[in-house]
Amino acid sequence: MKKWVGDSVLRVKISRPKSNIEESFTLYGDKSIAHRALILGALPKGKYKIINFPLNRDCMTTLKCMNKLGVIIRQENSTLYVSSPGYEGFNKNVGTLDCENSGTTVRLLSGVLSGIGAECTLIGDSSLSKRPMSRIEIPLLKMGANIESNNGYIPINFKECAVLEGITYELPVASAQVKSCILIAGFLSDNNTTVIEKVSTRDHTERIFKYLGADIFVNSNSNSISISRSKIMSKDFYIPGDISSAAFIIACALLGENCKVTLKNVLLNDGRIKYITLLKKMGALISIKENGIVNGENIGDISVVSSKMYGIEIEEDIIPSIIDEIPVLAVISAFSNGTTSIHGIEELKYKESNRVESIIKNLRNIGIECNIVNDTIIIHGNDSIIDKTISFESFNDHRIAMAFMAVAMRNKGCIIINNWECTDVSFPNAICYFNKFFDIRNVY
Repeated sequence: MKKWVGDSVLRVKISRPKSNIEESFTLYGDKSIAHRALILGALPKGKYKIINFPLNRDCMTTLKCMNKLGVIIRQENSTLYVSSPGYEGFNKNVGTLDCENSGTTVRLLSGVLSGIGAECTLIGDSSLSKRPMSRIEIPLLKMGANIESNNGYIPINFKECAVLEGITYELPVASAQVKSCILIAGFLSDNNTTVIEKVSTRDHTERIFKYLGADIFVNSNSNSISISRSKIMSKDFYIPGDISSAAFIIACALLGENCKVTLKNVLLNDGRIKYITLLKKMGALISIKENGIVNGENIGDISVVSSKMYGIEIEEDIIPSIIDEIPVLAVISAFSNGTTSIHGIEELKYKESNRVESIIKNLRNIGIECNIVNDTIIIHGNDSIIDKTISFESFNDHRIAMAFMAVAMRNKGCIIINNWECTDVSFPNAICYFNKFFDIRNVY
């Protein structure tokens, strides 16, 4: 098993929060769309480009894997020029593909590898090796894939198989990655494949398939998506600013004093901005200006002003749409007056860390009263300023590290975050953005 590349002692020391900030930010491309632009965009034979591709570690992992499958990719800064042989021309004896820390890479590629009948093994680092893969293995086996996992975890071995058969499958857990895996395999299968969701999840895969011209039908009444093999064409992509990374900048602005920030041309997918709706319910002063549609996705500008906020109830049915933002929502809740309850947090245990435990431990480190009751995190917040030196563990989890960085906006002392380099997974050079809000220094 590979050691995770973030297992080192890099720390950051954050102090002296700034006030009266007025800044505009342009972010790296959205990670979820970038993965899919590379994987789905390469399914047809042809050439295309991807503009504003994020150079984070997860997306670069997908790039390397697609290159090993036979896709030629030339990079010029944040633009990729892609030449694909199409799925029929992919390398079917690729050997081993290293997915490193990227759950999206391993799950989406599993749909591709099963659909083309490849001989391959997917591996990853120690963190990815703890994330459940039976949720993709079970439906792929039903479709006729010849795969075997390590008791529901990576490595996953793929062997040559006949053409897959389409199935109708109801997702037992709400997961956009699992849904995407099945839809990709379904596109490469004989007959029709239908995925039924109990709770809707982010729909980037559906939008990109539609953008490429695939025969895909979304039935909102039955919460189902049907897809079948069809002709698709290579098309260029523009990747909007990463809305999940924007959450940390939004948090710093909200928790600061007299701060006003604007995030330019970020993703405004309905399934990805629900945490902004929640923040507005908490009293956040946030406005959105829509700028149009690119490759099937809404984009626009988000403006944020420092705000006094209050605790709310966050119901279970919205959790799949805010799963990445729960850590930073928890931090904001800690400095909002009243109680915030976040229901239905079971899936949070199966991310880069057990985020339920990570959140609770770090909140208690601040002195915030919080606990877990059944499947709910309860946070008793207050609109306070603290004054002490605090050391937070990132738990090798990029979203935990950046969420608790925002605590510095309410601390007269300083905070230290251990294993900061894990943030390269999604937000490389994050310090260059956040030094607008406070002083940040590396500590070894």
